[in-house]
Amino acid sequence: MNLQLQKNLLLLSRIPGVGVTRLRALLARFQSVDNVLNAPIAELSRTPNIGAATAENISKFLHSPERLKVEADIDAQFERLSKFNASLITILDDDYPARLKEIYDAPVYLFLRGNLTPQDLRSLALVGTRHPTDYGKNVAKRFATAFARNGFAVVSGLAFGIDAIAHSAALDAGGRTIAVLGNGVDMIYTDPKGKLYPRIIENGAILSEEWLGAAPIAENFPKRNRIISGLSLGVVIVESDHKGGSMITAKYAIEQNRDVFAVPGSIFSPKSNGTNALIRDSQAKLALSPDDVMNDYPQHRAEPQTLSEQFAALPDLTADEQKIYALLSREPIHIDALAEQSGLDISDVLILLFELEMKGVARQLAGKMFQRA
Repeated sequence: MNLQLQKNLLLLSRIPGVGVTRLRALLARFQSVDNVLNAPIAELSRTPNIGAATAENISKFLHSPERLKVEADIDAQFERLSKFNASLITILDDDYPARLKEIYDAPVYLFLRGNLTPQDLRSLALVGTRHPTDYGKNVAKRFATAFARNGFAVVSGLAFGIDAIAHSAALDAGGRTIAVLGNGVDMIYTDPKGKLYPRIIENGAILSEEWLGAAPIAENFPKRNRIISGLSLGVVIVESDHKGGSMITAKYAIEQNRDVFAVPGSIFSPKSNGTNALIRDSQAKLALSPDDVMNDYPQHRAEPQTLSEQFAALPDLTADEQKIYALLSREPIHIDALAEQSGLDISDVLILLFELEMKGVARQLAGKMFQRA
């Protein structure tokens, strides 16, 4: 879609009373943006879900001084897009996400930083509380890492907590990730130091239907959640109370005929009330491991990375550090066993484990036991 058509589409979206559903109905009836702009009131009113009152509002707006103000705002939007190296994709474009287009209230346009690729059709959403327990953090990291290594893009909302962990773990594993915001793509308030979002832009995308400069107000986030689920094959919930935002995402996923998975948690933890209830009420499939999710999509699952490819996605490791890392797994192992299997002295193994801990890829447990972080 050329620049002027994009601007005209944004103009239509700013007409009072014309939301996503009505705008899609207009585009379906008139087949182009310009045809909508030039349609007489009588023709507009015959569009499903429009009616005489909305048709009159459209006509009045297009012939009012308010139109000039909105057009000036639109010009400013494209200046900001250029400043942030962002772009606009519309539902009429070939590169609009095909899976998202399937939902009944798909956004008519999305602001984008980064890029979308065919791999993103193999996406799994991973969402959860902004204040996870250590258990939730470990689960999110494990699941996102496994998804990325098996060729799935990881979708989340770039919020504090589970979302940020999911994005980071996917990138650390050499995968792609997509962040969907409830504010403008130019305002990454959850990553003020810029440690995460530049990596997402380089190896994925940051998306929003909100205009650049839009603040993260509460009413935007439920709308944002429908996009997270709409982009994905399935949605995995890690730690959420009954009223958590992730439960809204689960609700949208069910409405969109997407799979919902929930990781169970302690019955004594409020942060697991929502996830446990989803499982109890048969609204979500039980996910005890990443395979419980990925096995539902064998046709989308890529060959997992080899050990050398995994090393490439890790911080720089020496040859001896790689040897010890290769012996570690999610199951704890004693330092004596590591020394015996590696053929290295215990004192050397201890130093190497310390270095691996400092690089964030190993963790020490009680009793001189160690595991991959």
